Amino acid sequence: MQLEAAMRSALSLAKRGLGVCSPNPSVGCVILDHSNNLIGLGRTSNTGRPHAEKNALDSLTTSARGGTAIVTLEPCAHKDSSPSCAELLVNAGIKHVVIPLLDPDKRTNGKGVKLLKESGVKVSIGLLEKESLDINSGFFFRLKYNRPLVSLKIASSLDGKISTFNGNSKWITGDLSRLHGHSLRSNHDVILVGINTVLNDNPKLNCRIKGIEKYSPVRVIVDSSLSIPITSNVLINISKIPTIIWVKKNIITPKKDKLIKMGVQIIELNKRNNKLDLREGLKDLANKGFNRVLVEGGSKISSSLMADNLIDKVFLYRSGIFIGGDGLSSIASYNIKNLDLVKRFQLLKTMILDSDVLEEWDLVN
Repeated sequence: MQLEAAMRSALSLAKRGLGVCSPNPSVGCVILDHSNNLIGLGRTSNTGRPHAEKNALDSLTTSARGGTAIVTLEPCAHKDSSPSCAELLVNAGIKHVVIPLLDPDKRTNGKGVKLLKESGVKVSIGLLEKESLDINSGFFFRLKYNRPLVSLKIASSLDGKISTFNGNSKWITGDLSRLHGHSLRSNHDVILVGINTVLNDNPKLNCRIKGIEKYSPVRVIVDSSLSIPITSNVLINISKIPTIIWVKKNIITPKKDKLIKMGVQIIELNKRNNKLDLREGLKDLANKGFNRVLVEGGSKISSSLMADNLIDKVFLYRSGIFIGGDGLSSIASYNIKNLDLVKRFQLLKTMILDSDVLEEWDLVN
């Protein structure tokens, strides 16, 4: 098996762990024997432990001595009650480790490579670095910027509208797009919406694809004045899916205590420019270990995040219809007076979903 093919296989394994591995990165590991035959593979376990290297080694039915480990991130050097992944690879007799890039976690950064080299293991760095960085961009974001990676999901008409003038939005896109949207939810740690989305649509904000219901992300509702109805769908199954509500500082209302007793986590945020400081909320999510946030509306929350330069990626589901100028725009006004001030995104990929088109865009830094 060629090393690049093995790394692509490891990256494919890593993708499967997105949304379930936080606070750890989702890592894939492929092990080849001394003749480059595939003998083991694994990914980071749900909830982050055990790591990919241990799972790959545990999958072996033959010795890895003299073999090669292809890992999508530097093997960890820190340990608790068990050996680090770098030590596990050394103990297994691995003689060559191939990684795309170093782990940004200061407990490991460069130390895993150092341990391997000092043990006589050859280390190759840089294979498919961009692809690996893209998969774990949320983990890198959290460690570098103290906030998760924030992706905005939009389902719109060709003219960028997300509903008619009277709020009718069901359904702008087709069945396959909505199914794909549920899959997208499953590989994020958090879904974030504004209170207007809850009031207007009463969404469940869960994964409704058979087999992945249990991977529904934590839900965050931005609700400054705590106007959420107690009977909302997001509160009905709160025992199964944790729900957080961001409110203004020092809010006083009997509903607050009632929601806390129901199991809702109330997070009080300061206000900035007469709005909740969403950056402060994202910092709290980072402190909780969340790497990836999916924003699903509405237009005011999206514009606030966009204005504060807090949208890193956009998933745009476009249908082949026009709604017109009186429809609700996907992004509310945020006072752009000069095109030099706009946020620019670059198109990464497109996908045809029946009569809809999905576009994935990344912020141009």
